[in-house]
Amino acid sequence: MRIFLSFLAVRSAGLVKLPVPFRISAFRFVSSYTSFNLFFSSAALFLLIIILQASCYTLPPETSNKYPLLRLQEKYSIYLDSTWTTKDAAALLKVFEAVSPDILNPQFSSWNISDDALENGIKIELKDKSKHVTISRDALPTEESQGIASPEKRLFHAVVQFITENGTNRSAIKSIMKKRYGIDVPSHAALPPRTKNNTAKGYSDFGNDDLMLIMSVLEEFPQGLHKTPQLKYIVRRIDTEEKGISSAMVSRGYITFAESIFLRHRDHGDGLGRFHRDDTRKIIAHEKAHFLWWYVFDPQLKKDWVKLGGWQQDLTSESGWSTTQERSAFVTEYAYTENPDEDMAESIGFYFIYPDKLRACCPAKYEFIHNRIMLMYGKRWSPSNPM
Repeated sequence: MRIFLSFLAVRSAGLVKLPVPFRISAFRFVSSYTSFNLFFSSAALFLLIIILQASCYTLPPETSNKYPLLRLQEKYSIYLDSTWTTKDAAALLKVFEAVSPDILNPQFSSWNISDDALENGIKIELKDKSKHVTISRDALPTEESQGIASPEKRLFHAVVQFITENGTNRSAIKSIMKKRYGIDVPSHAALPPRTKNNTAKGYSDFGNDDLMLIMSVLEEFPQGLHKTPQLKYIVRRIDTEEKGISSAMVSRGYITFAESIFLRHRDHGDGLGRFHRDDTRKIIAHEKAHFLWWYVFDPQLKKDWVKLGGWQQDLTSESGWSTTQERSAFVTEYAYTENPDEDMAESIGFYFIYPDKLRACCPAKYEFIHNRIMLMYGKRWSPSNPM
């Protein structure tokens, strides 16, 4: 087609007559028989420029296929070895472009893929003043993972480890928390007065590992639920018996976590009972779910959940609600004795952290959360969208 249009442009030189011909010797054709100049009118030249310009927007296949590799090199100084396919490189680029690239200070790094299982899916080594990064193959999306709402989750967590320098770069951690989840992490001394009641004595700062743990849970939610505008910040409170371990202050826009849920999952060697890391993850998901109940889920979804749990308003109950179902239909005693909001929060926490337990006791609730929340909000983001 391009050859035909070029020929048409040449022919038009003889059809368009201008008062003052514009003549340019643009191409010289040489054969064994003769050589001559072709002279073009300005109209023919204009047509030819359009033809040639259009061809500039089409990258040759080999260049297009290498785009992810070239983009990673140009923007992030990341060089991939031969263990990477173009598809793998595209998945890695997608994650980097989703995780606030402006926080990066690009430093040369070489990347390879290993069949070995690696902690957090990644190993970062410093050799000859440059970073050598190994990604576990099972951290990369596969054909089998296409049915999952977000198959890039493991790769995302690995990239976050790289960007935050294995959780040591607090500035990078806080930047991701803000830009990806809309959550600020103020120091305990800078908390709003209504949060700390004009005193900072009851609060402490999150550790970097605390924030990495919180981030890993927030990422498990579908992208459409990552940000909740009303959830503005999180705080870490020094424990007191009467206040419990955590609470979602939905009307004030923050979540308060007891510091003990982060301390207890560590091995202190004193023989005391402590929170397991997964219990802490469940609590984080539970508190996030309260904001979804109050500000995101539509009335019909909540109405259907109330019906599923056999809930009815009951003025004689301390919580204002009671259920017609047996305790065995609820994932915890707390979910059974409180209200639909707490039932949903507990169930979502178990869906992420202890899914088998939720399936075993409450298969209908598991399916409700999976289909009406996780897949529904996951489908709002097409595969072509950023993570």
